[in-house]
Amino acid sequence: MALEVRRAAASDVERLAEVHVLCWQETYRGMLSDGFLASQKTGSRLQLWRHLLEAAEPAHAWVASDGGTVVGFAGIRREPGAASHGFAPPSSGDLELWGLYLLASHQGLGLGRRLLAAALGNEAASLWVAADNQRAIGFYRHFGFEPDGAADVIPGWEDLREIRMVRGGQPPG
Repeated sequence: MALEVRRAAASDVERLAEVHVLCWQETYRGMLSDGFLASQKTGSRLQLWRHLLEAAEPAHAWVASDGGTVVGFAGIRREPGAASHGFAPPSSGDLELWGLYLLASHQGLGLGRRLLAAALGNEAASLWVAADNQRAIGFYRHFGFEPDGAADVIPGWEDLREIRMVRGGQPPG
């Protein structure tokens, strides 16, 4: 395996859309209905990724690849996602990890850690994670994130419950 983490490029949009949907279907199986997961299509994700990567100021996104094929991604933004959830920004700052997904076939190989390091380094940040996704919560805890008490329900996602996790800046090393 030739595993790599690099900045996402406009040429990645089609594969990113596919991986985004596949990761959602793998990650949220058992948390969301099979019908909801099956209804997720690459077309809407393709529009999202085109918007993110072909904009005048492309989004801050990274991809994990295996032999040149995208198998996951991470994305950050400088606007507090708390505002979209109706909460005050976390005290950790305004950097938000809005997504980190890897295909199940590539989990446990260190790519999640590498994506997180590329996207955030040691900076203070926040993220939202499905409250029932114990694997992801454990992963983020390993890297210094802790729930801060904020929680939300996403009506368009079958009332999926999310919690916010935050971490302060960490010394390099």
